Amino acid sequence: MRLLGLIPEPPFDPLSWSGSSANFFGALRDHGVLACACEVSLGSVRDLFEKGRSVSMPLRRWKERYHSSVSRFAALTSAAGDIIASQRDLGGVLQIGAWFSAGIATRVPCFSYHDGNAALRYRHYGRGLVSESRRQAHLAWEKSVYSAVRGIFVMSDWLADSFVRDYDMPASKIHVVGAGINMESLPPVPSRSWSAPKYLFVGKEFVRKGGKYLLEAFTAVRRELPEAELTIVGPELNLRVPGVQCPGYLSKSDPSDLQRLEDLFASATAVVLPSIYEPFGISLLEGMAYGVPCIAADRCAMPEIVRDGETGLVVHAEDSRSLADAMIQLGCNPAEAARMGAAGRRRIESDFTWTTVTGTIKAILSDQYHI
Repeated sequence: MRLLGLIPEPPFDPLSWSGSSANFFGALRDHGVLACACEVSLGSVRDLFEKGRSVSMPLRRWKERYHSSVSRFAALTSAAGDIIASQRDLGGVLQIGAWFSAGIATRVPCFSYHDGNAALRYRHYGRGLVSESRRQAHLAWEKSVYSAVRGIFVMSDWLADSFVRDYDMPASKIHVVGAGINMESLPPVPSRSWSAPKYLFVGKEFVRKGGKYLLEAFTAVRRELPEAELTIVGPELNLRVPGVQCPGYLSKSDPSDLQRLEDLFASATAVVLPSIYEPFGISLLEGMAYGVPCIAADRCAMPEIVRDGETGLVVHAEDSRSLADAMIQLGCNPAEAARMGAAGRRRIESDFTWTTVTGTIKAILSDQYHI
């Protein structure tokens, strides 16, 4: 079994695909499934051309137009075809995402792995940033990508259902395999003080991840728990809010930043992720790894990660009152928070490792596709 892995980022860079790429491909390699993994990219001139074609203001609209450009996807598909043609003795191709179509570029059996898709993103976030014609073209492109692969691996049941409902893919083609935590090894569970609530938010896209509702909720939390603290990691914010710290972006590739991030997880008493749209929610896995209970929105795959009342609390999306109530509940009940944190750590150990994910993929490729 020799698969070529493809992704439009450096496959083994610790920052690619929110850190999942290197761990995913590395685990496939350990299983003897991966021949090699390559980045599918455009030359600087062509990429600059595609960015120029997408120019629009504000910047967020420009980014959405660039990331929904079918002409860019077609150019990436051509680049993927060149990479595939340069390989020998391949049993198949496994691509991450739908930014290009390996299935169109080659007759070699192709498969894909996903944390989300365009239909779900437009449904929950960003629909108004692109025209209706551009949105429809993007959705049609993705359907062609999914139709051209033999099997589709997904992280969640929520996503599997979308492939069937939104893209008319047969359920037999969709395989829920989960996701793993992006750590070389699980950290020891730290001894922490649960007496004073310390909430931790980790995520660069503050708006998409429900930052507005988090700040509103924390204002209510401070009225009940004046000693409460909130640390927001990721966005560069200039906030002057009592109890809120904003260290900005902490890079896992920088040893000092990584140490600071690990220290924040080790001292936190709850991880909070009230996202409007969240393909999976890796920071929830990280919190669970450190024995921290998690508070997540009842949207996307987050309720599949956080078991309400067992490993954390699930709140109504875009509802600061519901979020504040959950934060206060954990802040006022240290024993309950500690119990949930311990349950989350046990769940990480049993359900969320890349070895488990890629072992499942290997078995499906062998048993169902004879790859």
